[in-house]
Amino acid sequence: MVNRGRSGGCVTCRERRVKCDETRPKCQACQRLQLQCGGYQTKYASLKFKDQNHKFGTKGVIVRGATQPNRACNLRPLSEPDTAVPFYLHHYARMGRTMSSARGFYEVLIPIYCSQRQESALSLAVSAVASQVLSLWRHDHSSQPQEAYTRAVKCLRRTIQDRREWGNPATILAVLSLQLFETIDAIYSLRPSTHVHHNGAVSFLPFTNAGDDHDSASAYVRQFILHTEICSAIRQGRQLQATVSSCIDNGLLTLPDNPSAALDGIGVSVIRLQAHLKQELQSGHIMLSTEALSECIAKTRHVEQKLLTWANCVPEYWRPRRLSDGGNMDPSIPAYQSTCEIYPSCQIATIWNLWCIQRILIVKMKISLLHAQCESECNDMLSTLEVAELLHIFREMVDGVCYTVPFYLGNLSKPLSIADFADPTILLPSAHFPDRNGEYQPQAALDEHQRHIIAQGPWHIMSPLSRLLTFAFEADGPPMRTFFRPGQYEWIRDQFLRVTTLLHIPPVVASAQYGVGSPSKFLERKPSDAMVENLATGVRKGAIFMSGP
Repeated sequence: MVNRGRSGGCVTCRERRVKCDETRPKCQACQRLQLQCGGYQTKYASLKFKDQNHKFGTKGVIVRGATQPNRACNLRPLSEPDTAVPFYLHHYARMGRTMSSARGFYEVLIPIYCSQRQESALSLAVSAVASQVLSLWRHDHSSQPQEAYTRAVKCLRRTIQDRREWGNPATILAVLSLQLFETIDAIYSLRPSTHVHHNGAVSFLPFTNAGDDHDSASAYVRQFILHTEICSAIRQGRQLQATVSSCIDNGLLTLPDNPSAALDGIGVSVIRLQAHLKQELQSGHIMLSTEALSECIAKTRHVEQKLLTWANCVPEYWRPRRLSDGGNMDPSIPAYQSTCEIYPSCQIATIWNLWCIQRILIVKMKISLLHAQCESECNDMLSTLEVAELLHIFREMVDGVCYTVPFYLGNLSKPLSIADFADPTILLPSAHFPDRNGEYQPQAALDEHQRHIIAQGPWHIMSPLSRLLTFAFEADGPPMRTFFRPGQYEWIRDQFLRVTTLLHIPPVVASAQYGVGSPSKFLERKPSDAMVENLATGVRKGAIFMSGP
């Protein structure tokens, strides 16, 4: 267990490891030494690591070479780069995470991280990502994250020379952490993410111990590798890697009572259906017989029925609560059609958005097949009833994604900073709202809920918004922009630009014309469609191996 103590000192004094007089807004010690007082918003003292081994079965988290699983956590000095680690683990690995919605990375990261020595591959990889994340929050453009990344890569190379490490969850989490580092760097550079670490994690899949214990750490880590491969295959319109297909065919995809894993299983069907249609429809020239068309249409309906069944089977508390007509929402919070849907966490909301995107993909496939059917029957007219049904589904799914934007972003409008965690002017629709039983949460729980949305919200909604935009200008398949409601594409575009401003992703943050500082200003001078297309495409290339839609 780790406990940073109950000190309420400022960030700067705590980093200097000196006593702080806790004068606000700036402590006297920092003022006397003419230092920049870091303030009191980042409360590392609230981060406590608990023994989570009971969640992973009776055997616990098996980390080779560590005879005392949690011995390292309470021995690490709070010095650079490790000052970033508590911030990162607290706001991203602990807040808003439950095993019922686990995808398999963050949910097991803390207990396995705590089992490692300070200079292990996982420890160094987590420090690299943590330094990178905190550097973005501080806007300091430090070289320290890249230096930490280089150290982690060198350590990992030494570690995997031992074949016994290939199936170790700690080793695989180190690889996945380095892929996350690469993904963040690629997004901010608007370049394609390299696949070295992702492919490395996939190559370790045969060495993970499946066993019969579905609650083991290995099972969750394996689930995350499969999840990211499924997401990237859907994004790229490609088949799954052979190693992943083999694991799925051997029944290693699902975890008990885990809707996210079940949705990934449906995602495999979407991928295989995409590949089948790509083979059948060659270069835009229809090569399908009437029988083949009927078979393909039947397959799309079968996958769609799986998606509908999934939605009917999720836990009741997962279902969104809708606020409409501006009720209980501050007018400063942008909302499409004055509607917001509230979820228990960013993680659960994102799983629903992934479900929406998969249903939209089925709509695209059906439209392509209907066009093929019309051409094969020498008929220029699509069935009015069928098109109306597909249009309704498309709009319903796009609306669903739009309704999550206020939940993720509230009235956030400026580039995010650490001070936002204690900013009382930031409003979120889900804050101070009673639960399904009409009971209000304690203030501490509400504060933590708000911090988790501020930290994770923009990242979680960035990918779904960029996906909706790419539907509008993708070259393959039917033109989908005409399917959006009037003005909806523009609203989605503005919210996507707002997210890139919050995360200060170039080139938006460098230009005042996109309305930095207020959501309403995004509407004053609209960027060109070409600029939005390039930005959305750049973000999606960087996020190829990112979890989510």
